[in-house]
Amino acid sequence: MMSTSAQGSLRVLHSFGSHRGASCSAPRCTRPSKLKGCRVRCRGEEEKLSDVQSAWLDVSPLPFLATLPAVSTSAANAMDAADNLSATTTYVPSAMDAGDGWAQFVVLMVTALCGLVGMKVSFDGEQTASQDAISERVAKQVAAMETAETIPVIGVPLGDLKDRLAVSGTASSLDTDGLLRIDGVLSPDTAKALLAEVNATLERELARAGKGSLPSDSFGNVYCKGNRYDLKLPLRGVAEAALREAVLNMGPVLEKVAGGNTAKLCEFAALVSDPGSTRQPVHPDTNYRRDRCVVTTFVALQDVESEMGPTVFIPGSHTARAHLAFKEANEVGGPALAAQNCVATLRTGDVSMFDSRLLHCGGGNSSNKRRVLFYFSFEVSGKENPNSGFSSIRDELRGTLTLQDLRHQPKVETVSY
Repeated sequence: MMSTSAQGSLRVLHSFGSHRGASCSAPRCTRPSKLKGCRVRCRGEEEKLSDVQSAWLDVSPLPFLATLPAVSTSAANAMDAADNLSATTTYVPSAMDAGDGWAQFVVLMVTALCGLVGMKVSFDGEQTASQDAISERVAKQVAAMETAETIPVIGVPLGDLKDRLAVSGTASSLDTDGLLRIDGVLSPDTAKALLAEVNATLERELARAGKGSLPSDSFGNVYCKGNRYDLKLPLRGVAEAALREAVLNMGPVLEKVAGGNTAKLCEFAALVSDPGSTRQPVHPDTNYRRDRCVVTTFVALQDVESEMGPTVFIPGSHTARAHLAFKEANEVGGPALAAQNCVATLRTGDVSMFDSRLLHCGGGNSSNKRRVLFYFSFEVSGKENPNSGFSSIRDELRGTLTLQDLRHQPKVETVSY
């Protein structure tokens, strides 16, 4: 008598001829890509698949159908034999003191080791492919921006922000351009002290990480990590003094652009770009949404020269039209990248403030100097920040401080180094 599994196999074999077309249907893409050429490659595969389908349908099924009874009988006998084997034979590992116990243990360890090595090789391969894709995207963006006009970001001296009219005029630049610059926000002494603290903290944290991955409690995520670090800062000593000094000096402007004194601090860190760091792809920190939700301030802790990879901004690209054009060009061309751009070469203590929806990127550092930007961000009052759960700030500070707290609590003393 034929077993149940054999009968199932026979039913599948007898019905096989009715599923020819279904078995050759095009597979659904499981790895969609925005890279140019992905859809072209997919269309090419579909055309090849269509050729295979046509060839399959042109073959007469009669010779195959004639062999079905013999195939069915062989399959049934094989399934019966498998049922009998599984009912009488069970694998039991040998004891360690048995003749082959240690041999089986060695085989198990070698198998596990091979699996781990395979996983590591696969992970490294994926990382390499990802970096290659980013490099390709950057190269296409640079080519698309070659004909665009590049100008420096024009700054407003801090001393000019003495009345409400001046503050409103400066803040309005964030509405129209998504970008503004204020010069002399941080004193040279504070900038120098914080630069020394950032360098010392980075050395300690890199030593703590060793050859392993960077710990998330001290480092944020950043594009193009080679020679580039996003170091989360503790709220104490010179780092706290620098934050309070900058916030006090820019208080009226921050209050205007962040929707009032209830705006919450959501980022507090330093961006470090060492010599050899590569250019980042142009990107927004926040994908488009109707209202401004985060305002970020970059503060130069040393002079930022053109060879050090200053930040490149595209003024006006925080709008729905610019984001749509950027996406329609697969983020590698189109009118968004052809528009005028600004390069934020800064003096020590100068500030670039921008809407998080603005398209921008860090430049490649071709100099022999480290570039360090101290930065902080505020969530606009009453607006949702989609990145609030993983923005660059230490966990113990997340959601705990407002603009009001930092403007009106006593200022701490600057620590000398």
